[in-house]
Amino acid sequence: MTPEYEKTEAVTISLRYADGSDMADLLEWRNHPDTRKSSFNTDAITPEAHEAWFKKKLASTDTVIYIAISGTDKLGTIRFEDNGETIKTSVMLNPSFFGQGLGAKVVAIGTEKYLREKSPANPIIAEIKTDNTASLKAFAKAGFKESFVTLIYEDKGKKNVT
Repeated sequence: MTPEYEKTEAVTISLRYADGSDMADLLEWRNHPDTRKSSFNTDAITPEAHEAWFKKKLASTDTVIYIAISGTDKLGTIRFEDNGETIKTSVMLNPSFFGQGLGAKVVAIGTEKYLREKSPANPIIAEIKTDNTASLKAFAKAGFKESFVTLIYEDKGKKNVT
């Protein structure tokens, strides 16, 4: 398939499907300290766990993973997972490209490509930690609107895992 493109002032972004050659990059990006602190699971991921997860996602007909590239640079990834009721999306940038405003562009062109290719009947949602302002801004700029807020009760004696 032909990659999707968007011309920006600084870069031309194209999307392609993720493949086995992306596994190590996604693990490196995911385990970067700034990515981890913005993730729901802040623990480092082992190479073995990542490999099992990545292979499962690539084989799943309910998951689509695009890699955003500019020239030979991998800028990040956007993933869509259809659970039958909603399609959950998430974006992760290569830490080398943090702070350049690329997240919103990756979300926008990734979402448009997914909608064109899949024509899903279910809504696309993004679940984002409230302190992850970069992702909140990126998704809002890409056209996502806040629909509801989930509040979690944390027992002072126990740590709740979300």
